[in-house]
Amino acid sequence: MFTLTQPWFNTTDFTVPQLVLFAAGCIGWVVAYIGTAITIYRRKVVEIPAGAVAANVAWEFVWGFIFGSTMGRVFTWGYALWCLQDVYITYSTFKYGHKQIANPHLRRWFKPAMAFGIVAWGVAIYFFVYDHYDNGYGAITGYILNVMMSALYILLLLQGNARDFSPLVGWSKMIGTGLLSVFGYIVNRHNLFLMSLCAITLFLDLVYVALLHARRPSPSDDRMAVEAAQSLAA
Repeated sequence: MFTLTQPWFNTTDFTVPQLVLFAAGCIGWVVAYIGTAITIYRRKVVEIPAGAVAANVAWEFVWGFIFGSTMGRVFTWGYALWCLQDVYITYSTFKYGHKQIANPHLRRWFKPAMAFGIVAWGVAIYFFVYDHYDNGYGAITGYILNVMMSALYILLLLQGNARDFSPLVGWSKMIGTGLLSVFGYIVNRHNLFLMSLCAITLFLDLVYVALLHARRPSPSDDRMAVEAAQSLAA
């Protein structure tokens, strides 16, 4: 459990370069969240799959406010700040997330399902950690969620408008997770389950970024679309 007496940085179990590597991966996710917030503000859509938003905010709450990271107090507070940063994204998902649902008959159930998902993931992650199935910084549960998120990103992109998806988010998410995977290999290479999740996540992220750049219109295409709309209006 998290306590205010834990050291700021755990340099007993981790080297300084390892802590820096992990922090760099976390910063990648901060950039991804900022990019997501910008897209929400500009386009009134949430590009993170709704199911992943529910799981993410639950994970961040459990690790940031209940268990804490064994890597040090700074990282525990970082998880908590992730959670606070995710409040806006979660609120926006309740507001705009129904746009991800193609079936109009299911859209009316979106908000109750979203609320249930947050609670359900929170309870499941809490007991998974409580029963000591995870490691000290949440990598197992984090990568289970990451595999789901990366797969759903691809599905959402294929059925949606590529303009609603930010290359900044795609790249920063992939690079951030990739750095965390390198860290995981350094300190947990014996955990083959975790290593398989890292590899699957990287593969899915590469597919997503490739698809995003293939489907996203170029600036010249955007200009042509604007000119066509203006000529029709005239």
